[in-house]
Amino acid sequence: MPCHRQDQEGPSYKKIAAKYKEKKLGEKDAIKQMTTGPKVKLEDGTEEDHKNIETRDPKELSNLAQWILSQ
Repeated sequence: MPCHRQDQEGPSYKKIAAKYKEKKLGEKDAIKQMTTGPKVKLEDGTEEDHKNIETRDPKELSNLAQWILSQ
């Protein structure tokens, strides 16, 4: 977890979960973000490619997405 932490840095999982709830996004959206590597805007205003998660196992992706969204 070098880029994201539960409470701090790039953005925190709590901030990600709040953003997804606010925009009414869900598990499928989280999985797409984790697996497609779109550009992400960082807190300092710069953009970079989001790194893809290595697993393609649907159960693992679902579990991770649900965990992030539950923060």
